[in-house]
Amino acid sequence: MKYLILVLALIANPVFADEAAKRLEAALKNMDNLSAEFKQTLRDEDKKIVQQSRGTLAMQRPGKFAWIYTEPFEQRIVADGSELWIYDVELEQVTVKPMDEGLSNAPIMILMKQSDVSQQFRISEVGQRKFLYWIELKPNAADLEYSAIYIGLEDDSVRAMELQDQFGQSTQIVFENLRVGVVHNPATFKFVPPPGVDVYGVGG
Repeated sequence: MKYLILVLALIANPVFADEAAKRLEAALKNMDNLSAEFKQTLRDEDKKIVQQSRGTLAMQRPGKFAWIYTEPFEQRIVADGSELWIYDVELEQVTVKPMDEGLSNAPIMILMKQSDVSQQFRISEVGQRKFLYWIELKPNAADLEYSAIYIGLEDDSVRAMELQDQFGQSTQIVFENLRVGVVHNPATFKFVPPPGVDVYGVGG
């Protein structure tokens, strides 16, 4: 899950950190049992587009999600509450690992509310830009993959995320047709490796 655009060349004002933290917390509370489509864009350090992809997201708290890439290549990332399954359809390979190991620092865990965001990040306000209100998260730990995460809010829900890594690349994810309070089919969060694929990791 390493993709995003929208470089924000702004310095967040710490005066509004409390307001930003409260708005983020309120938005995350409103995102139980959601479904959405997403568009994901990766840009290099020169802001040139490297890759664009699309897919769908289903999420059920606590601990379950299905992040499915449909374009340009099919890939399925499924968390069933205990294990994380990553299925590369083209390569016919499945990787499985414990969720705590595979997702401990992943940005999806912010949406899952699996940890206290205010304990892991310094939260500050970027402000209103076009249609979204942006919040900046700077990690307290120095060994994380991302140097900054930006979250765009609208109507008390997360509508976009931007991840900036240590090498100057940025990934933007824009959520579309987002719905909350969805009653998901339990099969959405169960993964059974197709016959003939190589399985690596737990049970592989």
